[in-house]
Amino acid sequence: MAKYQMYFDTIQGETKYNVDIDDAEVLDDVLHEILYDLRERGDVLQGEGEPQVVWSGVALDFRTPLPQQGVRPNDVLRVSTVATNG
Repeated sequence: MAKYQMYFDTIQGETKYNVDIDDAEVLDDVLHEILYDLRERGDVLQGEGEPQVVWSGVALDFRTPLPQQGVRPNDVLRVSTVATNG
């Protein structure tokens, strides 16, 4: 499993969270579990809308494994929300 640094834009401010994601796993499968763990710690994403994960200024595809998108272990990913109603 690869370890990634994820920064979440939460109501309390920026929160760093280290996560392990298998090379074959996709964000679509693991992000909900990561967000649940984050909520258990008392942190909630800021804003209304769908989560978005950005790496090097590019929004990542939730259905493609991170290594296939060029993301390497220990890279920094930023998680925020995207407004769905404009």
